[in-house]
Amino acid sequence: MYSNSLLPDAPHYFTGKWHHQTYSVVKELGRGANGVVYLVLHEGKKVAIKLGADSIDLLMEANVLKSLQSHNQKIGPNIYDVDDMIVKGKVYAYYAMEYIEGERLDHSLKRVGKEWLILLCTQILSHLQIIHELGYVFGDLKPENVIVVQAGKQVCLIDFGGVTKSGHAVRQFTEEYDRATWQAGDRKADATYDLFSLAIMMIKLTIEKEKWATLPVSGRHVQKLYDIIRDNELLAPYRPVLGKALDGKYPTALHMKAELLQAFRQKSETRGDVPNTKKPGEGIGSKIIGGIFVASMLLLAGSLYYVWM
Repeated sequence: MYSNSLLPDAPHYFTGKWHHQTYSVVKELGRGANGVVYLVLHEGKKVAIKLGADSIDLLMEANVLKSLQSHNQKIGPNIYDVDDMIVKGKVYAYYAMEYIEGERLDHSLKRVGKEWLILLCTQILSHLQIIHELGYVFGDLKPENVIVVQAGKQVCLIDFGGVTKSGHAVRQFTEEYDRATWQAGDRKADATYDLFSLAIMMIKLTIEKEKWATLPVSGRHVQKLYDIIRDNELLAPYRPVLGKALDGKYPTALHMKAELLQAFRQKSETRGDVPNTKKPGEGIGSKIIGGIFVASMLLLAGSLYYVWM
């Protein structure tokens, strides 16, 4: 991996060396191990650019994003331009992409409720399946890299800095979601690596923040995750799915998606996946509303299964 200390700050205004597209930098959005992302304006439109330390790595990311644009699903940002910029006499590669506006996954769940987590995760699994079929893994899967677009509750992956060709060592990762950090496997890029990270996301976004904070920062072990799954009632319907994901037992993301949706349906049908909002004095009206909520969630689950296969 390359350190972002190799990268200079982008100039406030620049023109691409080859395609001569002009950009005005608004602000820095974030820095990773292999690049810096900026919000810029291009012809009055908000665009994101990623400036990379290694042109070959950056071109691979851009090519993956271009490949994803051919699918009906909105998986990642659209690519607009790939070019070089000159800063203080040195040439640096960058690509310009769509600026995705929405909420981070964790922020969205705080607003709409945790009951949406499973359905949003099924979308993520569909996205991962397509990335895996292209011969890559996402690598750095975490809530910060998942944006929920308000229209239709659709999720979109951002920051493809961890995208790695299958069979290679994962290029960029976050320890909290990393299989090797939890002593549950290596950092070889394969489908099970991404599914492990997704299982961590599901656990962390379900349990209380204070409970997660009690986990040791160093000396992490996957057994701690098994203990949480066993003891947490909110995770009870999904224990088999999470266990298989942590063990690397799912051959594809679609297999995990199918079992996750099945567990969601069973939970909804047997107990009713309804937020606990009943107040004293509420009667049949609240029950009707609750029933409508369950029905709508089940209908949405069914439609997601077929639309995002």
